[in-house]
Amino acid sequence: MPEQPERNRDVYRLTRPASNAEWDSYHAIRRRVLFEDDEPDMAEELAPGHHPLLLWLGATPVGTIRIDSLNGGAAALRLVAIDPDSQGRGHGRALLREAEAFAREIGCRKAVVYSTPEAAGFYASAGYAEDPFDDEYFGGIVQMGKPLHYAGFSLEDEA
Repeated sequence: MPEQPERNRDVYRLTRPASNAEWDSYHAIRRRVLFEDDEPDMAEELAPGHHPLLLWLGATPVGTIRIDSLNGGAAALRLVAIDPDSQGRGHGRALLREAEAFAREIGCRKAVVYSTPEAAGFYASAGYAEDPFDDEYFGGIVQMGKPLHYAGFSLEDEA
């Protein structure tokens, strides 16, 4: 049997940074992608309902996201970033898949993203549709949402 490519042997996992080195990786990726110059507000990062997460491919951190629990059972997928050296390899789709699974695990029924117009096509291709604004975000942002389906039933089944 032919050997699998290295990437296929590695497994994606989404975890909360647990050490100073992991927090450094989390913030370094965000600085490189989101151009954050200020020191991170750790009180906000660690506030109840906020879940800062680091995407790993094997032993390598490749992306970040913060999932915020919103009123009404929604999860805001925020501060999404894939390390520039790792972009274009499918890690964004993996991050979205893992983030949606995490949101389901914490009881959320819908995922919401506040996308730039340039990234809206990526989210649309992953099943997100433009949503009415919730007045929390504005200014060049496209709010998009997606129901999170659970094994065995969907949100439509609950109605």
